[in-house]
Amino acid sequence: MQNIPAVADQSTTQIFLQSAERWTDKIRWQIPTTQGWDPITWKTYRNNVCCVAAYIQHEGYANPDKIGIIAHNSLNWIYAAMGVMISTAILVPIYAGNTTDQTLFMIKHSDMQVLIIGSAELAQKLIDAGLETSDVRLIILLDGDPADCNTSLPVYQFEDVSATGSQILSQQPDLINELAQNPRMDDIAYMIYTSGTTGKPKGVPLSHRNLAVSTKDWITVNGSLIPENVIDIHWLPNSHIYGWGAIGLGNLFGFESFLASPLNVLNLLPDLKPNIFLSVPAYYEKLYLIALNCSNDKAQQIKKLCELCGGKLHFMLSGGAGLKLEIKEFFLEAGMWITEGYGLSECSPTLTMNHKDDYRFDSVGKAFPSVQLKLAADGEILAKGENVFKGYYKDPDATKKCFTADGWFQTGDLGKWLEGGFLEIIDRKKDIIVTSGGKNIAPQRIERMFVDNPLIEHIITYGSGKKYIVAIITLNESSIHQRLELDEPGPSEWSKLIRRPDVMGLVQEAVDHVNLDLASYETIKYFHISWDHFSPENNLLTAALKPRRKAAIQRYQDQLDELYVLQTNTTS
Repeated sequence: MQNIPAVADQSTTQIFLQSAERWTDKIRWQIPTTQGWDPITWKTYRNNVCCVAAYIQHEGYANPDKIGIIAHNSLNWIYAAMGVMISTAILVPIYAGNTTDQTLFMIKHSDMQVLIIGSAELAQKLIDAGLETSDVRLIILLDGDPADCNTSLPVYQFEDVSATGSQILSQQPDLINELAQNPRMDDIAYMIYTSGTTGKPKGVPLSHRNLAVSTKDWITVNGSLIPENVIDIHWLPNSHIYGWGAIGLGNLFGFESFLASPLNVLNLLPDLKPNIFLSVPAYYEKLYLIALNCSNDKAQQIKKLCELCGGKLHFMLSGGAGLKLEIKEFFLEAGMWITEGYGLSECSPTLTMNHKDDYRFDSVGKAFPSVQLKLAADGEILAKGENVFKGYYKDPDATKKCFTADGWFQTGDLGKWLEGGFLEIIDRKKDIIVTSGGKNIAPQRIERMFVDNPLIEHIITYGSGKKYIVAIITLNESSIHQRLELDEPGPSEWSKLIRRPDVMGLVQEAVDHVNLDLASYETIKYFHISWDHFSPENNLLTAALKPRRKAAIQRYQDQLDELYVLQTNTTS
């Protein structure tokens, strides 16, 4: 094991520059090519980042100017984002899968002045939607030809920006060190937008101090578990705070990170044999189910899991939603530790985490060293600490509502204390279902009981003000085809397949199994199977692949209402 890095009172940019100086010729990134992988050293990484920073600073942008980036994951995304941070301007990452309306709202609300965007096509969509009515003064394309953008705004290619930045640095060789030497820790470094599941997205400004305190706490809890010479697969969305944190973690410990995507990351595990893996629960669930279904013998299942993971995984982190206890225990039996925590973007983002030497898998761990937690009278989790933000951007009403009179941040989550000081999450306060009989039901607790069923892809329970609980269900196509020993048909055949009595029977069996462990008023009485799937593209999943409950209920409101009228199982 290596020495734990010292990060007290250091900004993200200072950590990056120190690491680049320490590991100049070491490989930081591996980029996929048609021939295999193209290595990128720390020296190349630093040079590209600093060219962006020099250009932005030379153009006159600095704190508190906002510079946004909207693009799918790429190395240029990382160069651009780190360059913005070093320039001292405020980075505003926006998820590329958002709708045009959502993206334009964030651009305008943030007072963004420079927009770094993935393609000319995406830029033109925003231009057509009214980008020129925002405060944006400059567009930088990570890919594409500026001539393809019909706008009065200046549009430059990323390569031209980098070349100009390189010329500036040749004339001002001390510029970068001057920018990073004395960061004002209470300046805003990064502003991310909430997912907007309950209304308009809110801007969450995080200061250098917020991020530094959270980093220090993370290392205190987990630093001793990170081995030297880490091989990592980076695939989480850069625009999400979890993905951005993964980049920062690699910068801190000197990871060699292979760039992947959600579509191929699991297939790469056996070949690349990473030492650590950061993921959302859905991917651990998939690995678990594949291993479980390979044999009835536990030893063979564990062997299969190790093969799927590459055989060298040492540290695994699950974030974004709860991971079922059985899955964490199974991985641990296979010699792989999955740590799980709890947090929110407003808290930079982590509040609690389990430690390998001090954990309860039925909890989200204990409070980070710099965090204070307590429960309100109704069970809502309240937090204080230097990692907690000061308030939403240009939204004093929302800020006032999210803090108590004495300064505690109201997370909106309900929890309870377990023996030993561990915290258990019950549900989102706003998601609690109150039936017409006055019973309070935590929907996510019920929904988590389906995660080990390979047939169920997503489930959303519903029933506020109603006599009983019903649900929207989507199915895993591959698992259904495998179970029924069918070839995978096209979309039109899938919509017919889910109406078959044997498929309906399999789903009813899964629901009945869960109902056995529920109180009578919690049981799912009827369900609707949708042929469609939840995804970020149709706005039913967030960038972190969490279901958007309100959006799903709105989309399927007619079908849900029918379940109370017809009182029979139906499919779309």
